[in-house]
Amino acid sequence: MIRFAAPEVSAADEAAVLRALRSGWLSTGDECALLEEELAAFCGARHAVALSSCTAALDIATASLRLRPGARVGVPTWTFAATAQPAAQLGAIPVLLDVDPATLNVDPSSLEEALPDLDAVVVVHFGGVPVDRRVLDACAAAGVPVIEDAAHALGAHDHRGAIAGRSTVGACFSFYATKNLTSAEGGALVTDDVRLAAYARAQRSHGMTDDAWRRYDPNGPDRYDIVELGRKANLPDVLAALARSQLARFDEIQSTRRGLAERYRASLATVDGVDIVPDHPHPGSADHLMVITLPDDVRRDVVVASMRAAGVITHVHFTPLHRYTWFATHAAIGPSGVKAAERLADRVLSLPLHTQLRPTDVDRVVATLAVAIDAARATSSRPHATG
Repeated sequence: MIRFAAPEVSAADEAAVLRALRSGWLSTGDECALLEEELAAFCGARHAVALSSCTAALDIATASLRLRPGARVGVPTWTFAATAQPAAQLGAIPVLLDVDPATLNVDPSSLEEALPDLDAVVVVHFGGVPVDRRVLDACAAAGVPVIEDAAHALGAHDHRGAIAGRSTVGACFSFYATKNLTSAEGGALVTDDVRLAAYARAQRSHGMTDDAWRRYDPNGPDRYDIVELGRKANLPDVLAALARSQLARFDEIQSTRRGLAERYRASLATVDGVDIVPDHPHPGSADHLMVITLPDDVRRDVVVASMRAAGVITHVHFTPLHRYTWFATHAAIGPSGVKAAERLADRVLSLPLHTQLRPTDVDRVVATLAVAIDAARATSSRPHATG
């Protein structure tokens, strides 16, 4: 069977985790501090704060804006719920924006039309493809703060350089089990803002001063302060050690993913009616996902079931937020609507892309896809019995 995702775990990763297990300290400590230094250097940023998840990073970045109840926060409808939930949980209103069909990132014109009524924007670098520069420029010109949901985008770069929160509030990364770099669970907030970094370090530990974990060190402080209400969102050293080991060879991981993505593009060109997202290779992409749109004359569920029966597992990224019950009743739709997202919602499919794949596995996935599409077309064209 070809799995949809499989973690990249090496002997060096195992040794790093064992080192942390034997260190005498398992929770947030020296490994986490070293990860923060190394991640900031990798991204070319001043600060990186290791956290329990990308969701936690988005929570903290959003909370730092001190939005008033009823504030309006623009988010693409094509994203995971964690992009929009932090604003909603603070009493703000998510405003769902349409996407560019070529990238599934927020559409610049949809953003610009909504911008006069927005208090903040959360952009998503979908699949690791950086958001259109016009989106960032428009927000900067309007003085509207931007948070970057970079869950898919570690290693991506755009006109600013590496995605790292430059010119924005900050970039929020995920180290979840399916991501290009994984610590099983985890994430980070990367920023050039020293005040945000300090706020995030306090927030991840109940609002305590950022060196509070050192109270267990023989030479550490015996007192700490709670500077404001916080949350529990720290990254344990065991997971930080795994992330550090992966970061040390991340360029190698990315090179493998890029080669597989190129193989997919060449092979998918032979499958009639299938389009790739993005429609052209992006030189700054992190190659997190291999996303396609199916022909509009086939049912996705039939294709998915056929491929699963043949031993190939696929996934859907994402169901647009406006289709979920909570968002349909509590969020607002941007003034340009969500027509493009709605048109593509039942046609998008993600194919396996991970470093455990061989080039021949890519060929098998594409051949299986072609057979599944033909079978779905045959099913849809079969005459129905009449009584």
